[in-house]
Amino acid sequence: MAIILVHRVVLRELLNFWKMTGFTCKKNKLMKLNKILKNMLLAVFGAISMTTFSQNVSFQNADGFFSIGTQSNRTASITLVDVDKDGDLDALVANGRHWAEQNYIYYNDGKGGFKMARPIGNFLDASYAIKSADFNNDGFMDIAVANDNIPNTLYFGTENNRFTERTSFGTISPSRNLEIADVDNDGDMDLVISNRKAKNEICLNDGQGNFTTVLHFGDGSDQTIQTLVTDINNDGRQDLITAERQGKNKIYLGDEKLSFTQVLEFGNENVETRSIGIADMNKDGFQDIVTGNLEAKNTIYLGNERLNFDKTLELGSERSTYSIQVADLDQDGHMDIVEGNSEGRNYVFLGKEDMDFQEIGLREDLEDDTYHIAIGDLNNDGLPDIVEANSGAWNLYYRTLKSR
Repeated sequence: MAIILVHRVVLRELLNFWKMTGFTCKKNKLMKLNKILKNMLLAVFGAISMTTFSQNVSFQNADGFFSIGTQSNRTASITLVDVDKDGDLDALVANGRHWAEQNYIYYNDGKGGFKMARPIGNFLDASYAIKSADFNNDGFMDIAVANDNIPNTLYFGTENNRFTERTSFGTISPSRNLEIADVDNDGDMDLVISNRKAKNEICLNDGQGNFTTVLHFGDGSDQTIQTLVTDINNDGRQDLITAERQGKNKIYLGDEKLSFTQVLEFGNENVETRSIGIADMNKDGFQDIVTGNLEAKNTIYLGNERLNFDKTLELGSERSTYSIQVADLDQDGHMDIVEGNSEGRNYVFLGKEDMDFQEIGLREDLEDDTYHIAIGDLNNDGLPDIVEANSGAWNLYYRTLKSR
């Protein structure tokens, strides 16, 4: 905003000076001068795209320079994880959605640069989600990919950052998301698959990377877009929270038998929810749920000991939000919210005291189709950065900066 104001003032004063001296300028020359002046001011101010929050924190993206690759794939999601175990966050990119495209690993150089990449697998897949963990406990990171109506795939890591031929897990379904968690509390990582118009699945790990035991939860008519795993009622068992595109969102409470038959509902049955985030937003000791909705205001559902989530707080304006992420971006002790929107500007809600939020738009010149937001410290400066998984455009990221 400061750059725009200075640009307008300087241009206006320059035109006034020309009028006083009798100098005239043709329209095309004036347009060229306007562009040159703007670029000069942007260079003086530093970053080409800088969004400033509360005078002490900003998100920087230098005209798309901070990107993860330069392909314009149908990217569905990005996961940040240290795949090569060198101390920085790499990027796993899931591409395709309904169409066959190549998935990639982008390796971080330790400073937030992604100048080396490797394809994942020998086949193109219609992928929605990709996650990584050491599933077989051999010391190497493995990769799991959730696909749309083709087999979900698992790649086992080996030496020199190589991956063996893929195997499958779960059933062939319209998978939309994937979560890694120790659902059965046996010390290894299990896989939770969110399926649209098919039963959701929990693929239990036997400790050696085999996922032959598959449990189901939900109904075959559900349109589950995302599932998060957390102990929402603090009973020591993992619970499942789902974002439903049709009908109310659901909480599946865990039990000793992993049956997940006790189901609680929350939200508006007429609102399509595409994404959820979980955090104690108001610091009362109970986990709250943030929903990202289509053509409706995103909402915070405040948790309590009764798990009824009847107290809510709406955020911003009605938009088509595909992804919600919650993190303390400015490290002030208050949780912040990032929303990734479809064919519109993305926004940050900077948390303040008493559950107040400052709404800040990211790059005004971009209205990409953002399917997913990822958050992580890419340049190892101690501040979480924001990554956009965009469909049909570059996957961009914003470096978080704090003023000294």
